[in-house]
Parts: sequence; structure tokens; C-alpha cells
Amino acid sequence: MVLARTITLSAVLFVCSGCVVVPLHAFRAAEANQARVGKLRIGQTLAEVERIMGKPPERRNARVRFDGISIEEWSYITDYVHKEDTTITFVGGKVNEIQTTPWEKD
Repeated sequence: MVLARTITLSAVLFVCSGCVVVPLHAFRAAEANQARVGKLRIGQTLAEVERIMGKPPERRNARVRFDGISIEEWSYITDYVHKEDTTITFVGGKVNEIQTTPWEKD
């Protein structure tokens, strides 16, 4: 009986060792972000994007280009399982690019 439980537990642990465990609230938040990102379009303003996303960015980078034009990058987690964000790049206050970016660079 004890041996059978030990074998069963070992098998379950072996199978689950390849699994990704994601907190349910984080998974749902990423899903909601992904659905909202699908509504974004090139040319939208910062205010329009924040209205569509329903919240400020989870990560933000800002700088001024050599010619004085502002560049901002807003990131939202959109795939918790694959550890990916969607990064929205604004040039001069308008969406210029929308791309998926990994959390870690290879």
C-alpha cells in the first residue's frame, strides 16, 4: 500500500515536472490584456491606448530622440505561460509599432 502510493506520487511529480504553473489571476489578467491589445491600431494616441487598455502600462520606458521627438514604450503582460509582453512603441505621442517581446532575451 505504501509502495503503491510512493510510486503514484513519484509518477505524478515526474509528469508535473514539465508543467508550467501559472497563478489563475495572472493568467486571466494577461488574457484580458491580450484581448484589449487586439483593439489597438497604429496612429492612436497615448490617451486612446490607455483608455482601451483600461490602465497605465505595467512597464514604461521613455526617451527623446536626437531630433527632439519623444519615444515611449509601454508594455503589458499578454502571455503569462510563454512569458511574453506586448510592447507598444509611441513616436511623437502616437502608436508606431505593436510587437510581442519575450521577458528574457536569449
